[in-house]
Amino acid sequence: MKNILKFFMSNKKKGESKMLKPFKICEMIAKGIYKLSSAGAKLRVRDEQLRVHGTVRLIGRNYDKNGVLRQVFDRKLANLITDAGFDLISDVLGLNAQPSDITHMAIGSGAAGGTGDTTLTSEDDRQTAAYAHTPGTKTFTFTATFSSVVAATEYGCFNDGSTGSMLNTAGFSAITVDSLEIVMTGTLS
Repeated sequence: MKNILKFFMSNKKKGESKMLKPFKICEMIAKGIYKLSSAGAKLRVRDEQLRVHGTVRLIGRNYDKNGVLRQVFDRKLANLITDAGFDLISDVLGLNAQPSDITHMAIGSGAAGGTGDTTLTSEDDRQTAAYAHTPGTKTFTFTATFSSVVAATEYGCFNDGSTGSMLNTAGFSAITVDSLEIVMTGTLS
């Protein structure tokens, strides 16, 4: 950027403003006279880059025969937004005809997949997920509870009760509990 300033200051005609002319800078970049680094070319809105990321919280509970809580674990792990999930987010932002809402979570006993996957490897149970968002915040959650969980190792969030697009997925070590609550927190920042 210092080179551009020197160029404009040294080539300024008498009486011209010292202010840089944006179109001249763009013309110089287009002609290859000046190049921007990738760090200098990032698009920012109010000095913030748009990012989407999320976490999955697993809360496991076991109860004795009297219904008394015996064991609790609470784990947080990163999730993976799928290609179909990014398509879904883009369609919500750009289409007049909106895709169906995220309404369900599923657990399975297979290996967690990658970004190109559209289903869990081995789905065992699918439950309705409750959506929550507080206006003015940058986060939202989906929460679902699964009963009698046996060796669950993968999770996914979907926009349909039986098929639909998988927004995100995560894998974890095998979980067997009486009750498994899953809270997916998404953050737009």
